[in-house]
Parts: sequence; structure tokens; C-alpha cells
Amino acid sequence: MGDLARPALFEDRPSFRLLRADWAHADGPSLDFGPGQYFDLIDQNEALAHELAVATRRKPGRLPFWGQLPMRQLLTDDPLLLGRRKVLPSVGTLTLRRTPDGQASFFLLLRGKGRVATGEGIFGPLPGGMIQPASVSPHAHRRDLSLWRVIMREYNEELLGAPEATGDSGTEVEYGQPPYSLLDAALDDGSLRVWCFGMALEPLHLAVCVLTVAVFEAHTFDLVFAEAVEENDEGRVISQRADGAVVGLPFTEAGIADLPAARLSSPAAGLLQLALQHQEMLLAPPGCAPA
Repeated sequence: MGDLARPALFEDRPSFRLLRADWAHADGPSLDFGPGQYFDLIDQNEALAHELAVATRRKPGRLPFWGQLPMRQLLTDDPLLLGRRKVLPSVGTLTLRRTPDGQASFFLLLRGKGRVATGEGIFGPLPGGMIQPASVSPHAHRRDLSLWRVIMREYNEELLGAPEATGDSGTEVEYGQPPYSLLDAALDDGSLRVWCFGMALEPLHLAVCVLTVAVFEAHTFDLVFAEAVEENDEGRVISQRADGAVVGLPFTEAGIADLPAARLSSPAAGLLQLALQHQEMLLAPPGCAPA
């Protein structure tokens, strides 16, 4: 990929490898991570995708036999057998902007061709990103092992247009400064609520994505993202403006049905359907449990 079709964002950065997942832990869901590198994911997942593409092109319209898919056969017996393969998860977040009347809108990212290593030309959740430290500093590897901090950094990059936090010189992210401090404050006061819906496995290349939903009260969203961008390093933000504020697409069954299903990423499609199923919970007023 690097030699033949190198995207703009293509670097073998340190990443966190998933070693164990226990969603039924007595103290709540538990994920254990160890060290990894981003190209571990590329080397494995791209081979799986190309193997399937070659087999299906040989006999269009027919499912290939397992004998034509030796890598997939090896891994699909138990694709979450974490000792057999390297799993470097991403986090996909469906962002909902909730108005006082209980209505909501959502955002997508059209991943730019030639800009990203995976999923170019499709609509993905916004924000979305790999679970990685934001600096080469050893301290950051422990400090940044947090799903919430990954999500915050992706908001800064994808909705506010900040450059990707790589910390090549060892510089660490200042989480006490905006927009991170504003996001933390909103989480504390309840004007931002975040849910985790578990993990999903993408069918093409068996990538793992942690599915989350973030619901912002409109006034909080408008404060944090007053300077929201329409383009970022990864692609184009799918949104619209109303009364000077950045709002998303209507979060309704009809609004979602209008989306080009063939160009929705698996995490985006899954999150939208899960959010529709649980919209009573997600869109209840802050501090109020749904009936």
C-alpha cells in the first residue's frame, strides 16, 4: 500500500492492541490492552480484504469456498480469539445534537479518497479513530489509554480541524485546556452523555470497532463546536447549518433511510440502527430516566 497507493495519512504509529475483553465483568465491562503498531492492523486486515476480493471476482455473484480463503478460514473460526491474531480496535462515535424539544440530528464523515488508509470514499461515524497514544512519550502510553480521551482528541481533529495528535517530539496533549476541558465539564454536568454499545466486527476485513454514542445538549454542542469545520485532514463533515449553528442530519427513521446504504461503513450503519432502537433512552432529558 505504501509503495503503490500511499494515502496522505499513513504512518506506523504506536497503537494499543486488545488482549482481553470481558463485557460481563462483575465491576463492569473490562478491556485489557498491550502495545502494538498501526501497520500490524494494515498488514493483516488488508490481506483479508484482498483475499476476499480476488475470490469473489473469479466467480461474481457466488460466495467463495473456504478453500479459496485460507486466511479468513484461519481467523473466522473465532475472530475474537485474541491470542491468534492482532486486534487493534478503533472507536466509532455517533454524535447526536439534542434540542430542548427532544429532537436530534447526527453527523457523518465522508472519508476522503487518497487521504486515509482504510474506508476511503465511504461515510463513517464522526468522530472515529484508532485507540492510540497521542505522543511517543512513555508517560502518554499510560495516560492516553482511555476511550474517552481518544474520543475527545478525535472531536478536536474531525470537528474542529486540529492536526492529528502524534506527539512525535514527545509533546503531550494538554487535556486541561479547551476543547478537552469543555468536553470534560459537559460530561460532568450531564449536558453531554456517552454510552458504549459494545464491540462490532467488520465483515470485510474483521476489524474491531468499539461502538459509542455521544448525546450533546444543543447549547453545549454549539459552545464546544462554535468553530466547527466543513473539511478536515480525513475528509468532509456531513452537516448543515440552521440559525447560524452547525447541526447534523435529522435523526429520524426517514432521515436515516435516505442515506446511501451501500456507502455507509459498517460501524456507522450499526450505530444508527442501535441508536434508533434505543432513542428513548438516548434522547431522554438530562437527569431523567426514560419511562
